[in-house]
Amino acid sequence: MASHVNRGKDFESVVKEAFEKIPNTSVYRVPDQMTYKVGSKNPCDFLIYHKPVLYAIECKATNKPSLPFVNITEFQWTELLKMSKIDGVVAGILCWWVNCDRTAFIPIQFLEILKQNGAKSIRYDADDKEIIDIPGRKKRVFWEYEMVKLFQSIA
Repeated sequence: MASHVNRGKDFESVVKEAFEKIPNTSVYRVPDQMTYKVGSKNPCDFLIYHKPVLYAIECKATNKPSLPFVNITEFQWTELLKMSKIDGVVAGILCWWVNCDRTAFIPIQFLEILKQNGAKSIRYDADDKEIIDIPGRKKRVFWEYEMVKLFQSIA
């Protein structure tokens, strides 16, 4: 049995379930492209509409204390940044630092500023008004998230 456990897909399921519990919220899970054909790329994992904002969210789970920017594909980075410049759209990364018990939403525009300033990753203990912590209740491994806090923070 592998010693490294990738919890990414399970994290996406937990996130989808948490958003679906919020009334008047549309959650679209962008299907993964398993064909690996040229041009079959996903800009994000979810498109979520909660009036008046469309959220484009890419989920990342990492067992390390930092999320390396190389874990975000160039296509995702570019497309999320492009979407974030549209009025009424919020785009970014929802990161779960597994071993640090922190989940936060980081707008792609904030990550772009970090990248432009030479950063190669973002640490779990990064503290900035742009980073939105997602509270929840830890179960055994996964969390039961209060995703409505994301909407309240953006509003």
